[in-house]
Amino acid sequence: MAQFEEKSEAAVHQEIQMRRENTNDLQITETLQKEELSEENEPNSDAFAITKRFKHNQNPISSQQQVLGKKSQQREQESPKKRELIGVTDKKVETKRILYFLVLCFGVAWISEIFAIIPMYQSGEAELIKEAVRMISQMMVTPALAALVIRLATREGLVKSGFQFNFSEHKFLFLFGWFGTTILIFAGAAVYFLIFPKNFDSNMTNFIASYSQSTANAGTQVDAVSIVAAYKTDLIIKFFTAAVIDCINSFGEEWGFRAYLLPKLYRKFGTIPAILLSGFASGLWYAPLVAIGYYYGEGNVGFPAVNIMAMCIFGMVTGVIYSFLSLRTGSIFPAVFAHSAVNVLMPQVALFTFDGGNFFVGPSPTGILSGLPFIVVAVICLVHLQKYPLKENEERNPKR
Repeated sequence: MAQFEEKSEAAVHQEIQMRRENTNDLQITETLQKEELSEENEPNSDAFAITKRFKHNQNPISSQQQVLGKKSQQREQESPKKRELIGVTDKKVETKRILYFLVLCFGVAWISEIFAIIPMYQSGEAELIKEAVRMISQMMVTPALAALVIRLATREGLVKSGFQFNFSEHKFLFLFGWFGTTILIFAGAAVYFLIFPKNFDSNMTNFIASYSQSTANAGTQVDAVSIVAAYKTDLIIKFFTAAVIDCINSFGEEWGFRAYLLPKLYRKFGTIPAILLSGFASGLWYAPLVAIGYYYGEGNVGFPAVNIMAMCIFGMVTGVIYSFLSLRTGSIFPAVFAHSAVNVLMPQVALFTFDGGNFFVGPSPTGILSGLPFIVVAVICLVHLQKYPLKENEERNPKR
């Protein structure tokens, strides 16, 4: 009985299949008949008719497939327009994104600094000052957060965000990002001490004095020899590790100014103007803190306008190096390493002076003398970009 049921079922399937084939043949026949009628009104169309019959026999297309094909073609035609509205090719959208980023990045930082951080820093209370310094460190991630918010709000997403770690393709530039600015800082300090040799203090007397004063209230005794030895050892270690010690804060700035703002300015104004503008913006971003003497000190001629301008120039010089690394590798990481090294080692070299150094002169890289190696390398980077401009398909394609 089971065998009979199986045969009956097989017979049913066979009959259904035959009916489908007959139906397809009937549809093809009807189609050919319609074409023959239409061909009677078309003179000298034999070759055309034969070609059409051959195509129908080879690939008969159902009406449902034709509808799906038309919808697919319609989507393909519409998709570039949609991408243009939310992508990098729409200049108006890109301009709005630049403005949104600057307003959010500067607005959040400046409002927080002016109304919260600076009053705490100027309060004179040790605990509030420490908290203010901690908050300043936290504010360094503001550019990255602003970039992320704008990317999401404008439906740009994380396209061309510079997260690729393509070390194998750009070994030299990655190594330069890791060690390059570290070497430049020590080279700049050497230039400064060659011009002002009497200000070099290997015993770190000025630092030990200030350190002893800060620990006197706690009733602890200071072993100057041990402290100097410890700091020198620490400096040697930082030569190899400075690139990652402050990488979180450095990432906050670089992912905002170099990975987000720079490519948009690049497409709008060209390579060199974009690099200088993004560097100027990154320096101006520090203006409220510079205005209270947190950087460059206070009391100098032209304070605080001269100090703010000096920070903008420093941002442009270092920004050229960071931008070069970012543009040539398509990755944000070499710039992060280079920026981190500058942040970590910038105050360290000033510890070997009798007077604490001068932000406008040296030995920190913000000084005109100690900053000479940075200026030379920045000029080389600009000349290289001018002589070997980015290729059309290299514009920001690496930054994916």
